[in-house]
Amino acid sequence: MRVERWIDAVHAKPYTAAWIILLLAGFVLIAGWTVGIATFREASEVTVQRAAPGGVSPQSETPGAAVPVGATLQLALGVTALSGGLGMLAFKGYVRRVWSRNYFDYDVFRLVVRMRGAATRQRILRQLQQPMNRHQLARELGMDWKSVDRHVELLMRHGLLEPVEGSGERAYRLSERGRKLLELLEEVEELERERQRFG
Repeated sequence: MRVERWIDAVHAKPYTAAWIILLLAGFVLIAGWTVGIATFREASEVTVQRAAPGGVSPQSETPGAAVPVGATLQLALGVTALSGGLGMLAFKGYVRRVWSRNYFDYDVFRLVVRMRGAATRQRILRQLQQPMNRHQLARELGMDWKSVDRHVELLMRHGLLEPVEGSGERAYRLSERGRKLLELLEEVEELERERQRFG
């Protein structure tokens, strides 16, 4: 799965709901285990005190021999759920760091990966490594210049493109921020190719 898809997935409501449910289940199970063990110990102590005068072995009189097995299972499930929830939370943090290490926020991710027209905006970023005006860009991409203009405005609003002043119509080129974003997208694609080659 591509890193972009992971970024998208960890921001989705089902992912958030899953780690919240796992954390809550883990806390509830471990709290229940704690209460259950305390109750079991109290019951065992009462049994030992009653059994001692008659000379009966405490082990033979301790009720609920299956309780510790059930308690162990409950603890294991609680720890597993808690670990799963914490792991999902940590993974979300890791995936977000992959994207934000160059100071790109989720809005930029949505703009160039998730939102409608994201693929077109990626093509524009790749095309504008050399300055072009909107008519040249539209011709290279085979698009209407008005459509190109809308995408360019969005990219400029997020600081990914900058205008180049000169004679004639205004041209645009990648800003330093846009260049870093393009490098990150290419790095992600290379990682995906490596994963497919060896995975």
